[in-house]
Amino acid sequence: MAKPKGILLVTLLLLVIAGGSIYFTPSSETASPLRVKLAVSTTPLSSPFYIALKNGYFADEGLDAELLDIAGGKRCFQALIDGDADLATTSDSVIMFNSFSRDDFAILSSFVASDNDIKLMTLTNSGIRQPQQLEGKRIGVVKGTASEFFLSTYLLIFGISINEVELVSLHPDQMPEALHTDKVDVISVWEPFAYKAAHKGPQPTYTLPSKGLYNLSFNLVTLKPHITDHQQTHVRLLKALKRATLFIANHPQEAQEIVVAHLNLDPAFIHATWNDYIFKLSLSNSLISTLENEASWAIENGVVSSTQHPNFRKLIDASALSAADPGATLIR
Repeated sequence: MAKPKGILLVTLLLLVIAGGSIYFTPSSETASPLRVKLAVSTTPLSSPFYIALKNGYFADEGLDAELLDIAGGKRCFQALIDGDADLATTSDSVIMFNSFSRDDFAILSSFVASDNDIKLMTLTNSGIRQPQQLEGKRIGVVKGTASEFFLSTYLLIFGISINEVELVSLHPDQMPEALHTDKVDVISVWEPFAYKAAHKGPQPTYTLPSKGLYNLSFNLVTLKPHITDHQQTHVRLLKALKRATLFIANHPQEAQEIVVAHLNLDPAFIHATWNDYIFKLSLSNSLISTLENEASWAIENGVVSSTQHPNFRKLIDASALSAADPGATLIR
């Protein structure tokens, strides 16, 4: 006796559903999360990462993201090279310095820019108020980073050679104490260490005016072999960061609270400096121009031994960004 048509249709439907997993890849909601370790510089510049973690954007994209909090983009880059992280956040100047000795890494995206993040600070009782008074002074710098490039650029603008000051190599987290214990006369340092120097030391400080002299970008980098093997991870990561930048734009107060909690900062500091940061995913021509200008400076001042410019376009990989954010600004 033939089966009723209704029973036959239901049976066929159940077979299709049962066998569906043969033909369809599980979504990020059902598949095992993709593990990724991120070396993230402990600065408000890294805000999209803290927000993506707190708001669950990484998890929404099927990522099990571990953030390694590290002081400074130079150390983050080193963590990447050492194999301690899969990706790292770092400034354009760190990229420039490293590009003279290696080309096995790539920039996946810029995610923030600021023209007031790095500052030149001294103690008020030092009497230093003008650029010309920096001659002969001991200045703390983080060698091979935006700290060094910014200081040299600042001095050059006012007709002072880098050889006319004494450079003292420090890590960024050593800067506040070095200034307040008279190990240096001036520090060239980024936030939040500039704020810590101003508010955590026994003496009042003075910041030399410098807003607008240098436009710093922070970027997401990885080793080139990781691009080949983990392209989908990078796309998902950038999608999460895109959501974070939109959250920053639409919910600035909540975004600041997340950053304050993650970095254990004074809320007054974040409120005062928040508008210094422009959070946006991009790979623009201005990044290439900045790297070229920095490389010219490094060559002309003998900071690097090479006399040839690296090919910075070969360090750009826009494939993940174009897939994650089709509307992003890309290098042409």
